Amino acid sequence: MKKVLLLVNASAGITQMAYKTYDVIETLARGGYEVTVYPVLPAEGLVSEDIIADSDQNFDLIACCGGDGTLHHVINGIMQTYPQESRPQIGFIPTGSTNDFAKSLGIPSEVGGAAVNLVRGVPFAYDVGSFNEQYFNYVAAFGAFTAITYSTDQNFKNVLGHAAYVLTGISRLQENVTYKCHMKIEADGVRLEDDYIFGAIYNATSVGGFSLRNAMNVRLDDGKFGLILIKAPENLQDVGQIVQALMDPNLDSPYVSSFDVEHVKLIPDRSAAWTLDGEAGGAPETVEISVQKKALSILIPERKYRSLIDAQDQEEESEQK
Repeated sequence: MKKVLLLVNASAGITQMAYKTYDVIETLARGGYEVTVYPVLPAEGLVSEDIIADSDQNFDLIACCGGDGTLHHVINGIMQTYPQESRPQIGFIPTGSTNDFAKSLGIPSEVGGAAVNLVRGVPFAYDVGSFNEQYFNYVAAFGAFTAITYSTDQNFKNVLGHAAYVLTGISRLQENVTYKCHMKIEADGVRLEDDYIFGAIYNATSVGGFSLRNAMNVRLDDGKFGLILIKAPENLQDVGQIVQALMDPNLDSPYVSSFDVEHVKLIPDRSAAWTLDGEAGGAPETVEISVQKKALSILIPERKYRSLIDAQDQEEESEQK
């Protein structure tokens, strides 16, 4: 039998895994897997990175049930424990409040469908970002509103889901609009320096439940991530221009810039807090981000896999013409 390590964060989202874990185990067992289950209990020191590091490294699949943050810790555990040639496939059952990464990959949001995907899904090799000594799946961000993803109360998120982030953001609107960070940035040889209210390096079609500028054109396995930078506004009229530019990717704005990158180095003049896949990423003095092309392989529905491959073929044909 194939072996799977199943990591369960029962507190994520609306806590549905507290009573659906057995159903997932049964689906995996019927699919030919020998299942090893661990609960993820961060408050008690039982975290995915340690569970994976202490395992026998003999699993064909490492799957997790939880939100984007749960998957974040799982991929860090795999990247730090396994050499590239022997990394197991990843399975994801998204039960969080937003599930940006799962949506980008077409993974079902319903637990039963996501469990079936662990058995019938097709492996898709995707790019992972390195952030100094850490890794992230789909977004590393600094600036206004980024702390909301990890500072919003878990019980609040469990009750209201994505709306909890929106309400928390509204309550902190005044303090976030006045935020600015002077930062020196080098992106693939291009040097920038300015006061920024927000910046993100991303590899997903949405972040925080919202589509970023040009995010729908993101490819998850092309060796490049999107970079978006928003200069700090000087007045409320500037804020309106920024909002318009974010909603319309074809609108030129002196405040919003976005392009594709392989490597980014960022040096803030003062401490800037980061979020990685919705988890606290610290406030390092210098940040170096690089794309690790096709570093991991995750199971996705065959229909989504075919659509991703077809889109790649069409893009390559267009480039050749």
